[in-house]
Amino acid sequence: MTRRRETAVLATALAVAGLVALALAYAGSGTYADIATHEGFARAEFLRSDGGHDVLELRDLVGLHESWLRYVIGRGDVPGGTVAVEWFSADERAHMADVRRVFIGFEVAALFGVALAVVLGARAAKRSRAEALLLARDAAIAAGIGTAVVAIAAAVAFDQLFLLFHEVFFPQGNFLFGPDSNLLRLYPDPYWYGVTLRVGITFVIAMALIAIGATATLRQARR
Repeated sequence: MTRRRETAVLATALAVAGLVALALAYAGSGTYADIATHEGFARAEFLRSDGGHDVLELRDLVGLHESWLRYVIGRGDVPGGTVAVEWFSADERAHMADVRRVFIGFEVAALFGVALAVVLGARAAKRSRAEALLLARDAAIAAGIGTAVVAIAAAVAFDQLFLLFHEVFFPQGNFLFGPDSNLLRLYPDPYWYGVTLRVGITFVIAMALIAIGATATLRQARR
């Protein structure tokens, strides 16, 4: 495998593994509560199947989020949806079942990415320590630039990219819900925007630190 190809493969492995890990890190209740509080959806009116409605406070919303999160990442078998009444429609539950399958697929891909990164790093280290550092530096730069480009695009055209993502991973089209959707009340656009930017910015910073560290180590070794 040529060095350029190794760099591309490692950059892809770093991006997949790193972004999935950060998505999990930022998926917790703390991030949800912070975004909900600052974006104004810490209190939401949910519609009941009998036509009535109830107002859910932040504590209730965080509880629903935690239940859905456990389900989506494969840590729970029950879709996260009851607080005295059934909140979510069959279509909403079906979409979240699809989200679960896609995200578990990403988790598997992330584990493969970690294994691939270890193998590539070990192969480069066998050639020389400098080769391993150069590979890490170049792959981190490539992964960071690629993610930064997507993050900038998301900052200026988030709705279009969010729709494209769903069209690619959910071609069956069951992700479109009306204004009466409780799932959209639980997860409005500002939530996804906030999480996406947090993940993207943190990943770019992490890749920059790897690149800087590898470069500094190389310079020190050449003295």
